Amino acid sequence: MTMNFLLGSLLLAVLFAPLGAAAIVLLAGRAGPAAARRTAILASATHVLLTVSLFVLYAGFVHHETMLSFQFQPKIVPGDPGTATNSDVFTYGTNWILMSLAPDGVSAPAVQFFVGLDGLNILLLGLTSLMFFFAVLVGWGTIHERPASFYAWLFALQSAVGGAFASFDIVLFYIFFELTLVPSYFLIGQWGTGGARRDAARKFVLYTLFGSLFTLVGIIGVVLTNPIPIHPTTNKPFYFEPTARGMASSSREMAENAYFNGKPGAVTFSIPILMKNVSMWDSMAHHSVQHAEQRLAKATPGQRAAAEKELAAARDSQSQRRSLQFWIFLALMAGFAVKIPIVPFHTWLPAAYGEAPLAVTMVFSAILAKLGTFGIVRIVIPLTPEMCVLYGLPWFGTLGAIGVIYAALCAYAQRDLKLLAAYSSVSHLGFLTIGLFALNREGISGSVLHMVNHGLTAGALFVLLAFLARRYRTLDANQYGGLWAKYPRYAFYSIVIALASVGLPGLCNFVSEMLMLAGLFDPRNIAIAGYGLAVVAAIGVLLASWYTFTMLRRVFFGPVHEPPAATDGVPPTGDVHPRELIPIAALAALCVGLGLFPQPLLDVISPEARRLAGIVDRARIRLDPNALPVYETETVFVPAPNAPRVDGGIRPVTANTAPPK
Repeated sequence: MTMNFLLGSLLLAVLFAPLGAAAIVLLAGRAGPAAARRTAILASATHVLLTVSLFVLYAGFVHHETMLSFQFQPKIVPGDPGTATNSDVFTYGTNWILMSLAPDGVSAPAVQFFVGLDGLNILLLGLTSLMFFFAVLVGWGTIHERPASFYAWLFALQSAVGGAFASFDIVLFYIFFELTLVPSYFLIGQWGTGGARRDAARKFVLYTLFGSLFTLVGIIGVVLTNPIPIHPTTNKPFYFEPTARGMASSSREMAENAYFNGKPGAVTFSIPILMKNVSMWDSMAHHSVQHAEQRLAKATPGQRAAAEKELAAARDSQSQRRSLQFWIFLALMAGFAVKIPIVPFHTWLPAAYGEAPLAVTMVFSAILAKLGTFGIVRIVIPLTPEMCVLYGLPWFGTLGAIGVIYAALCAYAQRDLKLLAAYSSVSHLGFLTIGLFALNREGISGSVLHMVNHGLTAGALFVLLAFLARRYRTLDANQYGGLWAKYPRYAFYSIVIALASVGLPGLCNFVSEMLMLAGLFDPRNIAIAGYGLAVVAAIGVLLASWYTFTMLRRVFFGPVHEPPAATDGVPPTGDVHPRELIPIAALAALCVGLGLFPQPLLDVISPEARRLAGIVDRARIRLDPNALPVYETETVFVPAPNAPRVDGGIRPVTANTAPPK
């Protein structure tokens, strides 16, 4: 267990080191604001190094584990007990129980401290560490009141966000998801820049909390409607999903006799197990209908009445399950749509972004918005795949398309540069939502990559705005003009970031946007939504260029025009100085590097995106038997009575599903 212990310990350090940093910064604050700022920067830089080390070790570990073919099982898990015979062979589960809901041990449902890494969250954890480091640097010159407390709350927020990204227990995810509200409230309410900051903080928390309560209802619904399937004769956890074709008739008939009579067992909160449960129960309902139809087709006149009754019962059971899934899908999406935010659930945004300090606005746009899109990837798509196929693109894809256009027009109308950047973020996130609900490899890979790319460009825009805020204490675009002549280096970096934001080829956003557009041209998506969403997404790219270049022309070109410089102890009013250059140059370099060499990130994302697309493809087949299947390496779960407890005594093995001959 040496390797797993080291990797698990490093993951725990990445998740909880910010809490330790918060306590240390508060102690350092007693020596004065300068000591608090220096301590915060040192702690945040150390966290970046920890995260980079974790990523390097993760990449090497996954490459070494060549037999690890199943996906959506986290590769690095603190508390992994190992197998019964060899503690160095990992189960990719945990035995760390936070709360057991029954006293009977093995089969008792329990909330576990189940955190880990996979291709969907490792990059977002790295983005989180990097952007919070830059937020600390931005706060150096913009936070003058009680900086120690400000940085302490900022680190608390970082720990909550990291915990949400790393969670593989659905209740644990929700706990971390909600904990982000507490530091966010104080960061806006105490250090906001306007007179309405407390009202903005309350509005943000109430809106987000209201939506999250619906998500909690959806989580409870997922857990209760997808218990662990139990074999009808052995009473052990039973996992077997018969394929539509390709199985020998005799073995298929034997499997179906048990399969159609599977009964519900204990509930589970493990997201990987829930994913398999959902697939099992959905397939059970689907194949029960098919089986009843076959019986009816072969029934003699004397058997016909009983066969018709059996078919009606199977169809009714399937209809009831899909009806429940529909409401679960809507409930889950309610909280995530507010957090993203998707239009029209965005009305909290102007007040919160306008009143929050720049460092906090940067974190909201670059990181917290990704909690909503990540929730769709981690929870909504794998746990309600049939509803995502039926309603994801027609409903939420359409809302995303409306958001692309509406937010772009709002961004063009803004004269406050901070609100312009905020509405630009809403427009990009609408595009991201459309890409997610394309529900294929290209759309999902492009969307996850765009979470990273948009985080970099959105964060960079707010870092650039901090440059102006430190010198002039205003972000009114009407008061600026011709800044290229006075700040040429600043203008150069601003143009690079702006070009990356609008998706210029060779820069980061271009790759992810093209992948998302490619996903929309899937024939299955064209059959659902036509070419309309792809056209709207392309128009959104053009509108982004329109308002971005208009802003660049207004601020950097023409006669020199600037507001009075601030003089009360802020840095000199010269061009970019070294402390400002670190985040600006680093983000610009990342935008260029990921635009030219995106493949390493796509290689990390690809296995999980492929697995997620496979889950959706099987849902498409259940909804339409004529849909084209995609054959993937699947996970099969079998009883493991001698293995240590891993969520009900289940351990994973792999099996390949062969294509039909």
